[in-house]
Order: sequence, then C-alpha cells, then structure tokens
Amino acid sequence: MRRTRGNPLDRDRATESGGSPRYHVAPRGLLFFYALLSIGKKPMSGYDLMVEIGDKTDGAWRPGPGAVYPTLQKLARLGYIRARKKSGYGPRQVSYEITSAGLRNIANAKKSMGSSGERMRMMSSLFIDLMDPDDLVRFALNSFELHTGVVRTIVESEKSRLSEEDRLFVLRQYKLNLDRELDRAAASISALEKSRSERKVAATVRKRE
Repeated sequence: MRRTRGNPLDRDRATESGGSPRYHVAPRGLLFFYALLSIGKKPMSGYDLMVEIGDKTDGAWRPGPGAVYPTLQKLARLGYIRARKKSGYGPRQVSYEITSAGLRNIANAKKSMGSSGERMRMMSSLFIDLMDPDDLVRFALNSFELHTGVVRTIVESEKSRLSEEDRLFVLRQYKLNLDRELDRAAASISALEKSRSERKVAATVRKRE
C-alpha cells in the first residue's frame, strides 16, 4: 500500500496498489448524521470534526478532508448548518453552527442511527461469506469484545443519560442473554468434543484393522 505523508488526518487517501477496493470502518451515511449531531452540540470546523472522530474512535475511523468538507457543504446546502467565518484564512478558519432546520432534523438523524444496528446485524451474513476461516475467528472474538464494550459504556457512562431504572433493565436483559449464550456455548462445546472423540476412536480402530 502506498503511504501518504503529512497530516495524519489525510491517511485515508492511501490507495491499494493492486486496485482493490478499500472498505471503510464506518457505514455509509454515518458521517452525515454524526456531523449534524456534533454541530448541534457546539459550533465546529471541519478540522475539529476530523479530530473529534479520530479521538473518539482511537484512530479506527479517520475521515479525511475529501469526505468531511463535502459532507459539511451538503449539510449547509440543505439548510441544516451555516458557515461562520473565523479570523484568518483557509478551511480551518470556517466553523459551522446548527440552524433551526438542523435542530428539527436531528430527531430524524437519531431515529435513523437507532435502526442502523439492526441493519448491520442483517448484513453480517454477507461479511461472513467474504471471510476466510482465520478472519472469522478474529471477527468473532472482536465482535464479542465490541458488544460487551458497548453495553459497558452505555450503562457506565454518564453521557448515555440513562436513568438508574433503565440501567438496571439493560443489565438484567444483558445477563439473561449472556446466560442463554453460555448454555448454548456449553452445549456446542460438548457436542464438538464428543464428535472429535468419536473420530479419534474410529481412526484408532481403522489403524488396528
């Protein structure tokens, strides 16, 4: 892969030398909604948005200027945000603030994001078909860590704004799901070990014959 130098926010411009398509960590359309929600909280420049996304994802998702600025321009054309010139020159000196239309649209953005998890779950079988066995092992382990990490963040973070009652409900439902998965995993382990043991016995018998 050809490496780019300079601003680390531009690293996602690197292309595959063999011409293979690059797959991004974020689903299509997420940047549009996240930019709208973030600017709804406080005015931001394109650079501010790139830094925030990079920091919050520990660098896993780092959209470059070629993705961020056209998204901001689209939001401005739709009337959801408006540009506010800072002192100085250059794109970093332009910040954006939310408009009344943007505030009204945030509810729709949150509704769309709320259903994105279900859509990704439905698409998971397609990702599985595209993976080799070694990749599937890593994918399964990473998915489990991601899932548990998300639940932990939701119930422990003050940013989630969940009441104590809601946190208890989430934790109780999560425990029920874990108990079911533990029973299913134990049954699968038992079945696999039994099958492997039977194959070993059969192989030993064939050798003696």
